[in-house]
Amino acid sequence: TDSFAPTHDGVAGTTAALAAELAARGHELTVFTVRLPGQKRRERLANGVTVYRHLSLPAPSYPQYRIALFPWPSFLSGGHRFDVVHVHTPGFVGLAGWLAARWWHVPKVATYHTNLTDMLQGAGTNRLSRAFYRAWGRFSVELCRSSDIATAPTVAAGAALRAMGRSHLHAPPRIVENGVDTTTFRPGIATPDWKARWGVEGVPLITFLGRLTRDKGVHRFLDAVERLGTATRWVAVVAGEGPERPSIEERLRPGTALSARARYLGPVLEGEKAALLAQTQIFVLPSLSDTSSVALLEAMASGAACVVTCRGGPGEIARESSAGLIVDPQDRGSLTAAIERLLNDGTLAREFSERGRAWVIARASVEKMATEFVDSYLAVLRVAKASPPSPEIRAKLE
Repeated sequence: TDSFAPTHDGVAGTTAALAAELAARGHELTVFTVRLPGQKRRERLANGVTVYRHLSLPAPSYPQYRIALFPWPSFLSGGHRFDVVHVHTPGFVGLAGWLAARWWHVPKVATYHTNLTDMLQGAGTNRLSRAFYRAWGRFSVELCRSSDIATAPTVAAGAALRAMGRSHLHAPPRIVENGVDTTTFRPGIATPDWKARWGVEGVPLITFLGRLTRDKGVHRFLDAVERLGTATRWVAVVAGEGPERPSIEERLRPGTALSARARYLGPVLEGEKAALLAQTQIFVLPSLSDTSSVALLEAMASGAACVVTCRGGPGEIARESSAGLIVDPQDRGSLTAAIERLLNDGTLAREFSERGRAWVIARASVEKMATEFVDSYLAVLRVAKASPPSPEIRAKLE
């Protein structure tokens, strides 16, 4: 994976949680990822996971993410030790893992986390940038389709993976929903008290938490709250990092129309994120590109009522859980109307809160995600033609 803790995004959180859970179950895990300044090249984490980190440089125009430099040697020198290689990202680390698995005849599982084609809106109008996203999006799809088993976090993401690409898809994608820690993310966390920090105790909190890109909809969020009426008290917050940060800071600078009722928090520390979501009444994700959204699942586990668009995975999650309102992103007034409805209908908001947490516990916990991925690993070993599984895996299969 080219994204792993302490990077703040859904893939990093998912891969870190999956690795920790599998290690706790007694599996031997090695994670290959990028190296941030000051990190060791190799270390064994307290949870028993071994991590190899590769020299990397910040991605142009998006320094939150890094590009690995020549990650192949460590894969090729030790790939034969592994029973399964699981590729999570289509960057250089993910590609190196896929190539090493092919070189060593190790079965490959790939997860379609990100619909890069749908992220084109965030690429701006630069032709080179847009061409890069199109090519990278096609490559991401082909990487998954060329693996022994492909997984996707929602039915919508699986359908997109089936519809795109030219290479042979060995089998329909397995749907393995992202999982979140329902003990960490839960209602009732009072510390730190975010509302007390701002002097708005008792006021409903409307939250956007995610990458600050146009495809994620951060500007649609601010447009929507800017149109909210003044009859009901509320405060809106934007939390996250990304290319749109300067424009968000400009929209919320002192003296602007929104500055009295909206705040930009920047990236939120993991230790404080659970409290922010637990104190959030309405979580808004007006994204056009999410295949699932870990932030949405964390908000639902924390008891927030949600508003999402009909695009991709979030709309599917809201429909299946009956825990949120779904809007058309092309209808500029629908997002504002949905937020107003939840502000004015406390009963509905509470129903969404209860349904959302119950659904995440039943369908999107870390434990359930890990179990389904283990099932995928065992399935790929049953059908792998490249090399027989190790004696330990054979014992499990028998």
